[in-house]
Formats: sequence, structure tokens, C-alpha cells
Amino acid sequence: MTKYTLACGIILAVALMQSSIILAVDAPKNDTIKAKTPIEVQREKTQSLEHKMMGHINLAKFALGLKFPSEATHHIMKAQTIKDQLESQLPELKINSTFNYGKVTYADKHTVKEHYVPVVDDVLLISDYEEIFDHLRQLNWEEVNASVVHVEISVDLREVKSALDESLQDINKKEYDKAQNVLTAIFKNAILVEEEIADPVLSIVENMSLAKAFLNNGQYDKARFTFKSVQKRLANVSGVDNDVMNRLSSDLNHLQAELRKKDPTMTESIDDRIDQWRKTFRKWFG
Repeated sequence: MTKYTLACGIILAVALMQSSIILAVDAPKNDTIKAKTPIEVQREKTQSLEHKMMGHINLAKFALGLKFPSEATHHIMKAQTIKDQLESQLPELKINSTFNYGKVTYADKHTVKEHYVPVVDDVLLISDYEEIFDHLRQLNWEEVNASVVHVEISVDLREVKSALDESLQDINKKEYDKAQNVLTAIFKNAILVEEEIADPVLSIVENMSLAKAFLNNGQYDKARFTFKSVQKRLANVSGVDNDVMNRLSSDLNHLQAELRKKDPTMTESIDDRIDQWRKTFRKWFG
């Protein structure tokens, strides 16, 4: 059969914290942390709400692609609630932001689907899309890749309102394909840039954070593919002895083999190893 590609994005709540915040987790206690200004705090809250809203929009369109209209309606209504919050808080109705996301690729014999997974401080916000994951497993979709990408987004709340209202009307008429197209358009038009993280060290640290988040939520295959992405980037790191990098790559091979067992009792030990690797990279590259 001829293969075709169907790109379906899921952005779930908020994105990976920026690298400086991730590295700060392992910073020495005597490091001085600059307090955030009220404007910076408000900006972070706005961006968080924006990505929660976009996440629900993409969950809805992904659910419609799986013929799951009740779940789609649930997420559209959540997106509407957040949109109302943003409108009440902001002087302008257009929002721009930049984040890193975990991008997961699924495939079956005929189709490829992609979605975006946000993480907050190593916590994967999985509850909002657990039903969709379960549905994918029933349809025999398999993960084939996972890694972190850099995304720039621009959202106009007026366009979002129109799209959400229209998609709900389409669902009520059982015009599911039409509703999915409306949601796909609002998401696709919001993404200005999507690219891999250029800095190999930053990419490795971010991917380790993503792998840890997947692991802590029992998403073993996703964690395994994320570690594969880490391995690919090791070859691009300079300034570290080759033997050291080879040992790390070997450790990652062993870890991927362990993850195939999908044994929840190993989560804590693997989690500790990830933290140690991140500390090691921070020590090497500051």
C-alpha cells in the first residue's frame, strides 16, 4: 500500500522549562539566583496559559483524527476556558512565545502521526491525554522516535475563539473531518518556527529531562527513543575525552535494553542515573 503522512500535533499544557532553569536544579546552593520581576512572572504565567490552551486545541484535533469526538469536545471546552482567562488578563489579544517541546512520532503500516509533549520541571502532564494514549495502543500505533524541538508560536485570541466555536458546531453536526481541519489550521498557523536545538550540549540536557519525564510516567518506549536522540548528539560534543563519551554511549545502550523490559521497579535507579548524567554535563560545560 502507498504510505502517506498525516501530521497531527499535540501540545498538552506547557513546554519544557528553558535550559537555564533546568540547569539551575543542579546548581550549587551558594549560587546567587536573581529574583524575577513582576513583569517576568506575569509573562511566564501568560505563556503557560497560552500553551495549555494550544495543548488542548491539539489534543482535540488529534482526538478527532482517531474518531474520538467526545474527547475532542472535552478539550475544546478546556481551551475556551483558558482563552477567556487570557482575554481578561492581557491588554493585547496576540501572544508570542518560544519553548522547547518533546516531539513524539507514531507510525503504523500506512500513516505517520506526530505530536508535541510538554514538560514542566521534569513532570510530564500526562493526565490530559492518557485516554488518547490508551486509544493509540488499542490501534497498534508504535512510537518510532522522540526528541526535543524548539518551537516559536504566535497566537491571536480572536482567531482562536472563532476556530473553537466553529469546531464545536461542526462536532455537534457530526462533521468531524471539518472540525479537525479547523483545529489543524489554527495550530499550524500558530507555529512560526520548529527546529532541533542547535547546541548539542543543550540538546542533550533537554532530551535527558524529557526522557526522565517519560520514565516517571511509565512511558518506557518514549523514554527509550529519547535516549537514542541523546546518543546521536553525543557525536557532536567537543572538548570531552572520546573514552568518556564512549562509556556514556555504552551506558545509554544498556539503559535502552533495560527500558524494553518496562519494569516499574527500575524507575528510581534510572532516574538517579539521569540526574547524575545531567550534573556531569553541567560540570563539563558549566
